Amino acid sequence: MKSILLAFSSTLIILASCSKSGTDDNPAGGSANIISSSSVPAATVAAFTTEFSGATAVEWQRNSSSSFTVQFNHSSQRHDAGYDDNGHRSSHSIICIDGTVPEIVLQAFRQRFPTDNVYEWKLRTDGTWKAHFMRGSVKYEATYTASGDLVKFERA
Repeated sequence: MKSILLAFSSTLIILASCSKSGTDDNPAGGSANIISSSSVPAATVAAFTTEFSGATAVEWQRNSSSSFTVQFNHSSQRHDAGYDDNGHRSSHSIICIDGTVPEIVLQAFRQRFPTDNVYEWKLRTDGTWKAHFMRGSVKYEATYTASGDLVKFERA
C-alpha cells in the first residue's frame, strides 16, 4: 500500500512540474534592477541615444556595477541592448517583431513585475500581448490586453 501511495504521489509531482500552471504574481526573485536613466553613466546614455535616436518607452536595468541593459521601442519593434559604463554596446536583439509594445502594456507589466526582465514580447492574433520572462532559471508568461489589463500569468 505504501509503495502504491508513493508511486501515485511521485506521478502527481512529475505531471505538475511538466505543465503550465497558474502562479502568483509576486515579483520576488527577479534578477534585473530597474533604474532611472539619470542613474546610468552619461557616456552610456549618449551612446544609446546616438545609436537609437527616437527610441521610446526606454527602460534601463543595472546588471552589475558596470553593465546595463536597455529595452526600448524603435522602428516599430521592441529591442534589447547591452552597454558597459563607457558606452560600448555589447549586445543588441529585437525582442518583438510583431510591432511596438504599447506604452500602457509596458507600464502595466512594470507595475506588477518591477524587477523582471522580458526576453520576448509577442503580439497574439487575438490582440493581446504576451511577455516572456525569467526568474532565476524558471520561465514565466504574462498576457495583457491592449489596454494593459493582465489576462493570464503562468509558469511556462
